Amino acid sequence: MPTVRLNDVTIYYESYGKGFPLVLAYGLGGNTGMWAGQVEAFAQHYRFIVWDPRGHGRSASPPQREHYGLQISAEDLRQLLDQLAIAKAYVGGQSMGGGIAARFALTYPERVAALLIIDSASASGLPMSAAMRAMRQKTIELAETQGMEAVADYAIAANPNLKTQAEASPEARQRLRRMFLDLNPTGYANTIRAMLEEIFPTEQLSVLSMPTLVLAGEQDPALEAARITHHQMPGSQLVILPQAGHLSNWDCPEAFNASVLAFLRQLEL
Repeated sequence: MPTVRLNDVTIYYESYGKGFPLVLAYGLGGNTGMWAGQVEAFAQHYRFIVWDPRGHGRSASPPQREHYGLQISAEDLRQLLDQLAIAKAYVGGQSMGGGIAARFALTYPERVAALLIIDSASASGLPMSAAMRAMRQKTIELAETQGMEAVADYAIAANPNLKTQAEASPEARQRLRRMFLDLNPTGYANTIRAMLEEIFPTEQLSVLSMPTLVLAGEQDPALEAARITHHQMPGSQLVILPQAGHLSNWDCPEAFNASVLAFLRQLEL
């Protein structure tokens, strides 16, 4: 199992293909299987690396709240790249992963050849809505008192980010449920706590000058945040995928893959 030890935390990653590195992180509650629809397409052209942020997947879940945060995960990414001897990469992420990538780009701009912000409100720096904050608080309570089965039932019904997947088919709904059941409740709860406390001034995005793709599904609740991220970053490209929701790479994998590859290929002409 490919892992690296970063201080006292083990971080899991997967690497596919050869070429210039393309490194992506997924959103809150996910796992590396969320990128299954991208592996074949991206690994034909790049060294495609996906990784589990702390508190998720096969990475460690420290018990202390203070060991979590998007900036902490950005530091984990820096150390992961160091361990893999990668000086520079295409760096991005979906939802929470986009927030990690944005913070990494601000801290280590010299290591980012291009930035990909996918279906991400956390990259924008906008405050979480009251309704979303209440929903997140409820998931913390359920994770710590009733376990991940209760979280799965509640989140699939109440989280607007999961609407397109939850309604797509019984199989898609079960896929979401399995994703939640694979989570460590402590890691999940602490990750949410950290996100609820995050402060990230939106105007910081304006200093980023690397080529940037901002991508969102047209049915994504984070679409307005994506538009603001795009507006804050002069020269960024905005792509909106029709018929896709917050998990646009799941909803429309072929269109998603084509959009990402087209963006990266134009950088290489």
